[in-house]
Amino acid sequence: METKAKVVALDGDFAIVETERTSACDGCHKQKEGSSCAMCTLLGDKAIMQTRANNPHGAQVGDWVIVESPSRRILGYGVLVFLLPLIVGMIFYFAAASLFVSEHAKLFSALVGFIGVFIFLWFYSNRVIARRCDVTIARVLGSDDQMRAE
Repeated sequence: METKAKVVALDGDFAIVETERTSACDGCHKQKEGSSCAMCTLLGDKAIMQTRANNPHGAQVGDWVIVESPSRRILGYGVLVFLLPLIVGMIFYFAAASLFVSEHAKLFSALVGFIGVFIFLWFYSNRVIARRCDVTIARVLGSDDQMRAE
């Protein structure tokens, strides 16, 4: 996956880059009318995100760059966040079904498994993912001045 970003700081061999997270509703007819849909209202329309990126091309503060991250890794994160809680919740439900007769106990067990995955992911992201750098600067487009001149 590639996107355009601006280098805002340097950190040794890494660059801190800002990207604009566009909403999922960019092509929505509500956007063209000047309003927003319910999803944009709930999730926030646009936001600036900062991330640390490998800087093999020596980009400097103020440069516009193309950053990339491996699609396989991004899809893996999606599986961790969206599918794993459901799968673990179902496993806990069926494990409780073999141990308990009460429907409340089964549902509570499924909820414990579902929430437990998010607690695990929180620790995992703080310990492992935070130390890993998944984003790399693929190429430098130029500085603000160069971009305006073109």
